Amino acid sequence: MKSYYYSGDPYWTTARFTSKCRKCGKVIMKGERIFYYPKGKYVFCDSDGCGHAESRSFEAAAQDEWNYNN
Repeated sequence: MKSYYYSGDPYWTTARFTSKCRKCGKVIMKGERIFYYPKGKYVFCDSDGCGHAESRSFEAAAQDEWNYNN
């Protein structure tokens, strides 16, 4: 787990608006769990192939950055 968090880092949250998954195009209703990139305002649904895959990818990149810089 990384030790530093930055304001633009993506995170899991609850959808406040109806939106569409950037990867699969599924309509995401208000109140559903989403993986959110605040800088680009990208939204990914809570499926294994979309939100969970993006979350794992981001965490791996953040861990690599932490390891290389410390």
